[in-house]
Amino acid sequence: MDPVTLRTDRLVLSVPVDADTEDVIAYATDPDVVANTPVPVPYGHAEAQDFTARCRTGWQEGTRLAFAIRRHEDPRLLGTVELFGIADGGAEVGYATHPDARGRGFVTEAVARVVDWAFAEPPHGLGLVRVQWRALATNRASAAVAQRVGMTYEGLRRSGVAHRGRRHDEVLAAVLRDDDRSVAHGWPSA
Repeated sequence: MDPVTLRTDRLVLSVPVDADTEDVIAYATDPDVVANTPVPVPYGHAEAQDFTARCRTGWQEGTRLAFAIRRHEDPRLLGTVELFGIADGGAEVGYATHPDARGRGFVTEAVARVVDWAFAEPPHGLGLVRVQWRALATNRASAAVAQRVGMTYEGLRRSGVAHRGRRHDEVLAAVLRDDDRSVAHGWPSA
């Protein structure tokens, strides 16, 4: 599959490239990203270059579609949104962002655009029926993005995932193509 570039009012979403290495290192070594995602530790140039190479391969194979988040006026990589586990009309979405980009709605905007594209019929999208998300239950920032893009809470897997040598609760949510994404459903209030 050829890489796709998506746009929003503020953002350009395109495949990460080797020139993004320093920016990838900057967000992949952020303590919040390390605490909540399975990035390798330590994370340096070799890991960042491996990541960008896997991004190209993922697009070629259609198995893991990574988008770099950039502002229209600034080529610096702010983070990434990825679709993976693509099979049988479904996929999973994951995202990470540089601390400088947090709190401005960039990730929500990027994830919403990628989900729109995932649901659009070919050749304008993937024609998926379901996009799911999961994260450590303590990752409230990621859950907030999932809620803002209209995902429905599907449950909590108690001690459902191992991360950094410990078991953690994992939260699950998803959105279906025909869902009303203007509101998130079923999320616990606390």
